[in-house]
Amino acid sequence: MDGQQVKKVVIVGGGTAGWMAAASLSKTLGKSVAVTLVESDQIATIGVGEATVPPLLNLNQLLGINEQEFLAYVKGSIKLGISFENWKNVNENYIHAFGHVGKNSPIASFQHYWRRGLDLGVNNRLDDYSLEYQAALHNKFSHLPNHAISYAYHIDAGFYAKFLRNIAEKAGTLRVEGKVVEVIVNHRDTDAIKAIRLESGQLVEGDFFIDCTGFRALLIGQTLHTAFDDWSHCLPCDSAVAVQTESVRDPVPYTRAIAHHAGWQWQIPLQHRVGNGLVYCSRYMSDDEALHMLQEKVDGKMINKPQVIKYKTGQRVKYWNKNCIALGLASGFIEPLESTSIHLIQRGITRFIEMFPYDGIK
Repeated sequence: MDGQQVKKVVIVGGGTAGWMAAASLSKTLGKSVAVTLVESDQIATIGVGEATVPPLLNLNQLLGINEQEFLAYVKGSIKLGISFENWKNVNENYIHAFGHVGKNSPIASFQHYWRRGLDLGVNNRLDDYSLEYQAALHNKFSHLPNHAISYAYHIDAGFYAKFLRNIAEKAGTLRVEGKVVEVIVNHRDTDAIKAIRLESGQLVEGDFFIDCTGFRALLIGQTLHTAFDDWSHCLPCDSAVAVQTESVRDPVPYTRAIAHHAGWQWQIPLQHRVGNGLVYCSRYMSDDEALHMLQEKVDGKMINKPQVIKYKTGQRVKYWNKNCIALGLASGFIEPLESTSIHLIQRGITRFIEMFPYDGIK
């Protein structure tokens, strides 16, 4: 690939990762690179990651997204942080709020003044000086001048992918429908990927490929045999069961992460429903036990059939191998406790754009 200009990028797989990549590349690289996304309606995406962190606002700004239109389309709600419940002690909660606490001075950070205040009898909690924490505690939100409040979103991941698809296709992305049956590698030269063949027989060639095929890792794993660094010894949770329920109350402006004896439960409030899930370690809880526990703990009527998801925590030893990068679940999966899945996709796209190999891969 040395010296071979990259003029055509092929994204294999849609979903959040695929369409985030397509929209970002088409909007930033313009007509200098042709972007093609291949996906199959026969293959469903997992789509349970509905909580985000504040840097997503930067991506939306890059893509020229109007926030009101965005929130209406993805049925989104505002997120000011994460409520960790029962982690230290049962019935003891802690909201990890976004943003800064207090106001720093040129010579010291705020926590030093707060700590000195305790010595002097000023017994306020550190959270008393967090605007985001106080707003979350009182179920409030407002846009303030100079971006004074830090926030993110809860979104419907399926709607988000469709929203990004509209942006990407308007910016020039070509979508090709089809199921990949063969990945063609140039064995005589660099062992790089040359093309993919679809079930219809169509051949889709490219100079560079982005693997968004989820846990299958069709390109980065099955084809290029990129090793996987297993982190299960550090992060033992390996299963989740997810279900959507009808809303029974107004959405709160934070994600709930509720600890239990074998893992934790999430609740993500949207405008039209609530995303629920139970993360657990299969060594300490069976799938049937997890399903029963989740059914006992959710509020509202279930909208869909609960889905059991098996995963392995860890990452590829290389995110970029030859003429392929992996995004999303194809690159790895980390404990979803801090809502970082979509953020890691965004970071991967940003790094790729910054280091885009216009003149070939060295």
